[in-house]
Amino acid sequence: MAGGGSRGFLRGSLWAAPILVAMGAPVWAADTQAPTSPSAAHVAASAVMPAAFYGMEEAPRGPDLLRAVVLDLHNGAREALGVAALDWDEALAADAARYADEMAKTGLFRHSPRGNRAIPSGENLWMGPHRLYGYQVMVGSFLEEGKLFRTGGRLPDISTTGRWQDVGHYTQMIWRGTKKVGCALGEGAQYDYLVCRYFPAGNSYGKGPLDAEDAPPAVATPDVAETIVASAAK
Repeated sequence: MAGGGSRGFLRGSLWAAPILVAMGAPVWAADTQAPTSPSAAHVAASAVMPAAFYGMEEAPRGPDLLRAVVLDLHNGAREALGVAALDWDEALAADAARYADEMAKTGLFRHSPRGNRAIPSGENLWMGPHRLYGYQVMVGSFLEEGKLFRTGGRLPDISTTGRWQDVGHYTQMIWRGTKKVGCALGEGAQYDYLVCRYFPAGNSYGKGPLDAEDAPPAVATPDVAETIVASAAK
């Protein structure tokens, strides 16, 4: 099966405590709570075998394919909500590539510090076994969060679970004020790391993803604002 589409593949057999199980398989999307958190993820796992070992073909790769999948899934979700399409931005993609390559080399899976982004931007991350998953699975893991999205809410009250982080990748995808996206994949020996950058950044505290761009933010109480505002826009 090409592109790593096996829904039940190796569920729980390699990793005891995945950060987030997306698409029913052991892949990860970075928690959207704290991009500068020191609790980065080093995944302790058995060695990832080549795709043929699992009876799979290697997932196809390439910048043109990545761009096509990213725009198709993002803009399909946006169109369904009446939100203008995103444009691909090569500068964002190049900045994403630098960080994707860094994670592939270090194995350190976490959001990049804001000050290290060449372009002020939001960020979605994904991590999974090397060459076992296609771009559709990667970006699709962000899209899957839409099932928990609370329409009409404003951050942080935008998820049916009560945790805005559970829908943060999806809301960045559909954020009305975001105009451009650029993504890149870093390939490590064991794991692949997808980085998507968004401009302007979404997930602004006190606002909802579908708000008019000039809508004023909701008023937040000081204690809630102090704990969330620093990490609200990824």
